[in-house]
Amino acid sequence: MPVGSTPNIAAVTSFTADIRDFRGHLDTIMKVLIVGRGVVGTIYGWALSKAGIDVTHVVRKEGLPATDTLDLLDLRPGYPKNTQASYAAKTVGQISPSDGFDLVIVATKHYQAAQAIRQYLPGAPGATFLLFTANWDGTEEIDRLLPRSSILWGYAAASGGPDAQGILIATVNPTVRFGMLEGSDPGKFKAVSELFQRAGFSLDIKSNIIEWLWVHHAINAGTIAIGLWAGGIAEATRSLQAFRLGPLATREALDVVAARGVDLQQYPDARSVLNMPAWLAGFLFIYFIRFTEKGRRLLGSHFAYSPEEMKRYYFDVLNTGKNLGVPMPNLSALREKIECYPTNRSTKIAGTARRS
Repeated sequence: MPVGSTPNIAAVTSFTADIRDFRGHLDTIMKVLIVGRGVVGTIYGWALSKAGIDVTHVVRKEGLPATDTLDLLDLRPGYPKNTQASYAAKTVGQISPSDGFDLVIVATKHYQAAQAIRQYLPGAPGATFLLFTANWDGTEEIDRLLPRSSILWGYAAASGGPDAQGILIATVNPTVRFGMLEGSDPGKFKAVSELFQRAGFSLDIKSNIIEWLWVHHAINAGTIAIGLWAGGIAEATRSLQAFRLGPLATREALDVVAARGVDLQQYPDARSVLNMPAWLAGFLFIYFIRFTEKGRRLLGSHFAYSPEEMKRYYFDVLNTGKNLGVPMPNLSALREKIECYPTNRSTKIAGTARRS
């Protein structure tokens, strides 16, 4: 079922004097905590800190290197496109209320987000929590942990993964996705949006962020599934069967979202998948992976780095579709090979720099 009502986005730009005071407070002294030093957390921690924002990472494991090296494809306007950067992340193992964090960015895997809130809420009781990850299960579990006035929803557009030397091969896309739900605080939404704008990011504001996340999850499930089924993204681009199955499986994944009550015609990404001829969708996938820098980086980084997470996208959608009685012959046909896909194929990295 679709998530509850979404406020009019025009409300985001309507501010009282109190809201302006709140925004000014965050802009001048905001302290940001990022959960983990995984791919997304490291990329955005680096970008925000370069903009002069006070960023701290909290991690569960000891022994992380003091500095990360990032090999960047930075697509933000006005920034060097191809460069290497060093990021000396300020890192702690635990937090307390006296640290005074204003914003906690939860940049974990989507199935770890609720546990991250449970773990770090006692140390940041007055903070706003930005869920900066995928979502497939809706908002109920998060709503039980925090009032909606303390939660913001978004989605990171950065991606990457470590190479054999532990260098983070990172793509920094110029936009970040944000949205409000009923009960969201428009002042906090505006303040955090401006924080990312200060770091050079533009905003892609979704009128219903949860439904958009479901659509994005389903498209990911279909495209990721065909890569897992073929034995890797490179293998998928060389397989005629993958060329045929991929678009069909992705359409069936979107059928699952439609069965939840979402009007897919409201989402341009979904319309493209549903309306484009399957052969053309397959061709564009191959072209993106083989002939664009973003695609080549995806081939060698994020997909190989997180196979367990990639499998989770597929099984999230497949299991929900079965529960809803959605016909998924093509998506279901991929299951056996995906179950056998090893979860230890990720690139071995020095130390534990990519773990949170």
